[in-house]
Amino acid sequence: MQSFKKIFGVLFLLACIILPQTVSAEKRDWKDNYYNFRGVRRVVLMDLTSDANFRGSGNVFIQRLYSTYYDNARKLKCEVIRDDQRNRGRYYDPQDYYQVADLVIRCNIKDWSDDYYIVPERTTWEQKKMYRTIRDAWGNRIEESYYVTVPVTHPPYRVDVSKIAVTFEVYDTRTGQMVFGREDVRDREDRNAQDGMYGRICNSFFQDLGKLIK
Repeated sequence: MQSFKKIFGVLFLLACIILPQTVSAEKRDWKDNYYNFRGVRRVVLMDLTSDANFRGSGNVFIQRLYSTYYDNARKLKCEVIRDDQRNRGRYYDPQDYYQVADLVIRCNIKDWSDDYYIVPERTTWEQKKMYRTIRDAWGNRIEESYYVTVPVTHPPYRVDVSKIAVTFEVYDTRTGQMVFGREDVRDREDRNAQDGMYGRICNSFFQDLGKLIK
């Protein structure tokens, strides 16, 4: 049992070092508590915008961003109208859509960047298994094991961090006022992990919005 605990402890420590770890994940919401979300029948999905630098990312990468955004929006239990062609590169007032929809949804990628930090050299005290030969009560030579505590020096290493921040704004087309908004900011200790985080961000937003209007 004791050896099993030691093996488990070593495996847990290795997992903490090797596997990607979430540094932070924060969702900040605002909702108009007086708005009748249950009366929503149609929404307009505006073109995806970004403050992040995607130059050189390629068309395939950009199309993946759009697909993730649009595919998750289809989970809403109402009619979803895409307006990516008319709105591309331009800003339209939500009230422009009063005749065709109840809500307008805007999505903006504020941050999509990479960072890193260095874990400095450190020393830990660990149990090391040793062996020795002794004589038993009858004078026979036998080998036994024992443990000693020894210092182990771990060299410094680099930890890559993926960062992403996405905002969603939902406007009522009758008044032009925002009725729901979210800023989702996430960091993850991993390289190029933004794709997965972005998918979870979109999924979370449209699931939560769907709960309001179902």
